Amino acid sequence: MKYWISLLVLMSMLWGESTTLEVSKNVNVLSKLSIVDGSLKGIEHSGKFHKMLVADMKVVSLFDVDEAYAQDSYEIKNHANALFVLRYRLDDDGSGGFKADVKLFQNGLELFSKIYMLKQREMVVFLAHSIAYDINAKMGGAPMEWMKRKVIMVRLNGARKSEIVAADYTLSYQKVLLGGGMYGFAKWANREQTDFYYTSLSDFKPTIYKVNLASGVKEKIISSDGMAVCSDVNENGKKLLLTLAPNGQPDVYMYDLTTKEKTRITNYSGIDVNGQFVGNEMIAFVSNRFGNPNVFGQKINSNAVNQLVFEGKNNSSFSAYRNLIVYKTRGDSGFDLKIASLNGGGSRTLTTSGDNDYPRFSYDGEAVLHIKQEGSRSLVGIIRLDLRRSFAFPLHVGRIQSLDW
Repeated sequence: MKYWISLLVLMSMLWGESTTLEVSKNVNVLSKLSIVDGSLKGIEHSGKFHKMLVADMKVVSLFDVDEAYAQDSYEIKNHANALFVLRYRLDDDGSGGFKADVKLFQNGLELFSKIYMLKQREMVVFLAHSIAYDINAKMGGAPMEWMKRKVIMVRLNGARKSEIVAADYTLSYQKVLLGGGMYGFAKWANREQTDFYYTSLSDFKPTIYKVNLASGVKEKIISSDGMAVCSDVNENGKKLLLTLAPNGQPDVYMYDLTTKEKTRITNYSGIDVNGQFVGNEMIAFVSNRFGNPNVFGQKINSNAVNQLVFEGKNNSSFSAYRNLIVYKTRGDSGFDLKIASLNGGGSRTLTTSGDNDYPRFSYDGEAVLHIKQEGSRSLVGIIRLDLRRSFAFPLHVGRIQSLDW
């Protein structure tokens, strides 16, 4: 029974639909940018690519992006009523991929020019992400390495059936990595995203595996009665935080990949799950030790447990980055996400509408990925913390059980 309660604490099961961008918050007055399709007629995806690039340039947040589709010669420098003009020209590369010529102009002055090659057409959204990333860097914007990273998620697609899917940050691109079984709680194994961990629920006992993306080679890590989840990986990829329940009681364990030894971190008669590293000396985790799910901290070599979140009655999901924590808490109109420093100084509300869940910091801490439910709509949200801007993309992926960035 405790196994299923723990799953309910960890799981976020959401629905999805269309693909358009919704801007949730706007700040500052920005210069107008028009994006112009200079592709030859008949090039597949050129119009769809315009929408992708518009969405990404909105997230870049350096321009007031004109959403209207415009098509003109690639050689023209200016465009009516826009200080900045971004022109692209898609073409077949002759081997099933795309070649993209891209230029950015300011009042006719060329600021940026680059040729991109994409081997796999189905990954065209990553081409848009790369262009937006490069223009942001050229214009001196805040770091956006996360824009080019992949999201890994577990998607439920039937009774005791699920699949592990790789996606871009908007979840527009999706590729099934594993299917035909019952999987749970996928987690990237390293910063390079070459390997991932997942839980197999099809084995005799819940079992954690590690998979290499390039070779498909699968390595068994550990099995446990009750439940087995890899919730976090340390910076050098050599230590894992696991939730195991060998005696029916879920607790957080440290697992050393070098020695193959596990160390029990928490020891509580209720539920301790979802451990995450906070620096090198402390972990944070979700526990019901005060009745409702809340976020607690414990130094790795200590038995002392401290409450980290002091508001809300259902703080069942969170993400930690250095001394910062983003967590779910009940607000006036639903579940909001808040951010707080573990060094003190209060909290700040990041969302203002809907039910928000499953926050995930980007690797550099610049942005937060999360899931938003607004009535019948489900969306994936991006919050750019320093810029205080948020964006949401309607989902069309089915029911999600876990998410990692």
